[in-house]
Amino acid sequence: MSETTHARRMAGLPGWVLGVLYVGIVALPLLLAALGDVEPFDIWAELAAATGIAGGVMMLLQLVSSGRFETLSGRIGIDVTMGFHKWAAPIALVLVLLHPLLLVGPWDDPARSAQRLWAMFTGERLRDGVAALVILLAIIGLGIFREKLPVRYEVWRATHALMALALVILTVVHARAHGIYAAEPLSGAFWIALGIAVVAPMLWVYARKPRDLARHRWRVSGVRRLAHKLWELTLTSGTGTPLRYAAGQFAWINATHRHVPLADNPFSFSSAPGDGTRLQFIIQEAGDFTDTVGDLPEGRPVALDAPHGSFTAARLDGDAIVLVGGGVGVAPIVGILADLAARGETRPVRLIYAARDRASLIDPAEFEPMLAQLDARALYLVDEDTDDPRLGRGPIGAAHLRDMLDGIDPARASALLCGPGAMMVAVTDTLNDIGVPLDNIEYERFDYSDGAQSRKDRRILTRFRLTGAAVALAALIFALR
Repeated sequence: MSETTHARRMAGLPGWVLGVLYVGIVALPLLLAALGDVEPFDIWAELAAATGIAGGVMMLLQLVSSGRFETLSGRIGIDVTMGFHKWAAPIALVLVLLHPLLLVGPWDDPARSAQRLWAMFTGERLRDGVAALVILLAIIGLGIFREKLPVRYEVWRATHALMALALVILTVVHARAHGIYAAEPLSGAFWIALGIAVVAPMLWVYARKPRDLARHRWRVSGVRRLAHKLWELTLTSGTGTPLRYAAGQFAWINATHRHVPLADNPFSFSSAPGDGTRLQFIIQEAGDFTDTVGDLPEGRPVALDAPHGSFTAARLDGDAIVLVGGGVGVAPIVGILADLAARGETRPVRLIYAARDRASLIDPAEFEPMLAQLDARALYLVDEDTDDPRLGRGPIGAAHLRDMLDGIDPARASALLCGPGAMMVAVTDTLNDIGVPLDNIEYERFDYSDGAQSRKDRRILTRFRLTGAAVALAALIFALR
């Protein structure tokens, strides 16, 4: 795959542009309301309107910040897009909850305000708004406790998407039916237009899947055990139609209910693009579908939605390349390494691959053919003592990284990391301490539940907070106008 094709995979809007657009979309209905013919009410009513409008728009925008759209995620990464998606959800919830609380204010007589609030929630007139709030609470709650729920991932995901669609419909209906400002032509048209704008892309994603099924007819052509609970799945196109993707990207795979759009799971390509008719994935047994990968029969039809993501070699613009994979996070690293070898990469390449124990580590011999084609060195680590001379003792530390960067100017190196969150945090900060610029270190991180944050994470979260502060400022300006 050419460098030009790699650059195209990075297509998308810069992060600052997305931030400005997000704030602008949230602020637009506030501006339309301010410019309308409705006279401002008291401060409580205006604050209620501001939080309701801002919170409602943020809820609708959640539908397009889930990471499935390359225009949004292509440049900044699907992990950042989904990170913002998760971060914005409770902010939208707070604004939505403030809306009825402010509407029954002032709270100088708490008992009286509480009675008004109860009447609001139990009355028939505002049932659409109450239903929207209940669904929002359910979406966020189910998202927070997803890992502890006794339901399959596919069921959770389908429920999440259907509830999000219902939330959009109820929000638009509520704004149009009860919003004083939304009763005006321009403001009312905004809510309808925004509802269509966020629902249409989601419907398109799933509407195109039958087309892709007919176009490729992917089938299982091989399943191979690589390590303990680690499998290599190979798919082959039944029509010979190539899939154009960049190494490091991922696909949504459905091998059990391929005609059910929401029953797929995301897995990174572990193969170089090649001719695009033979795909490989490294999959770890982790419950639900993944526990059955080893039992997939040859010839099983598979639905595949791809490519997605921007964790690709297009991000490697330094004079040297450092690839770090931990556990099943080695999957996209393997694909990128294979692609570098296939394209005749001439820059120095350093590979670090770590696993919890020897049984969970892919045999280093699997990497030798690729490494032999490159100016490369590899380091394999396990978190236990071992007699295998090819393996070192983990976890990855400063000494390992300094050794692998020996003879390389850290300021001119680029690194791609994939693995457990704590590992990526530690490696990122250590590489930065050694001299690798943060802008040259890339990783995809979807889980922050361990609480660990790298300097790069903190920088991203600061930008999220600035976006949220801009939204709050827009709502406050509207209320105090």
